[in-house]
Amino acid sequence: MPLLHLSGENREPLDSFAAFWGEWTIMSPVTIVLAFLLGAYLFGLHRLNSRANRADASSISAGRIALTLLGFSALTFSLVGPVDALAEDQFFLHMIQHLLLTLIAAPLLLAASPVAVYLWSLPSDIRYTVAGSLARRGKVSRVMRKLTFPKAAIVIYILTMYVWHLPTMYEAAIHSEPLHYFEHLMFFGVGVMFWWPVAGPAPVRSHLSYPQRLLYIMLAFTPSAALGAFLTLVDSTLYKHYEATPMHWGIEAWEDQTIGGLIMWVPGGFILLGAATVLFFKWYESESRGSRYKPRVHPRQ
Repeated sequence: MPLLHLSGENREPLDSFAAFWGEWTIMSPVTIVLAFLLGAYLFGLHRLNSRANRADASSISAGRIALTLLGFSALTFSLVGPVDALAEDQFFLHMIQHLLLTLIAAPLLLAASPVAVYLWSLPSDIRYTVAGSLARRGKVSRVMRKLTFPKAAIVIYILTMYVWHLPTMYEAAIHSEPLHYFEHLMFFGVGVMFWWPVAGPAPVRSHLSYPQRLLYIMLAFTPSAALGAFLTLVDSTLYKHYEATPMHWGIEAWEDQTIGGLIMWVPGGFILLGAATVLFFKWYESESRGSRYKPRVHPRQ
């Protein structure tokens, strides 16, 4: 039976993927934060749905709840699961961790639009104050509109991706736990900023049309694919740290880097293309619905 390990514990090289599932960093500050956030969501969900039942109003749909739980599952697996436990040993697992934070957890949670639920987890006096700051003319809302402005969001997303993959920055984050936590927080936060103009949940709705959202996604696809291709095809080991870590499953440092680049290049690209495909069909559906209800003009006889 696989054992649960603590973060930073020295490990023997793993020789099977079955052993991978026993590697968890449960004793971590991140676990406490995630448990608190999930508990606050469930408490707010209970209060909001109870109020909706009493007022005979609509409650939070099962689909939105499922998206939230899937988003939290991605965060948990990324930040306290085996991916996090072994990310210091394997570059490709670090890449999986980054993709989970930016391209899986962030869009899932945005699609669930959980802001109203979290508001209802707060005491009434604090809830009204926070809700006021989230209103259209509120201070928080104004900051959020600036951070999620498409031109700013996509530039920050691309710069963040490239800067943190510079060997000096990457190695610094691996050897500094506070910096490593900050890196993860930044990847998730920038992921939320990047996907907000696409998903457009409350309180800051997206004003981009479907064609503009498609272009936005494709503008992010090229630099992301280019970085993945570079990491895959470069003929030297960029991150020397992995030359001294255990070779799990017999994967050497240069193979590890190639696999990590492929993960960013191919699965990361497919996620962006998948999002673009969904947007295309939503655009088509919107256009079809508009033409269906368009009044017909009959020529005069």
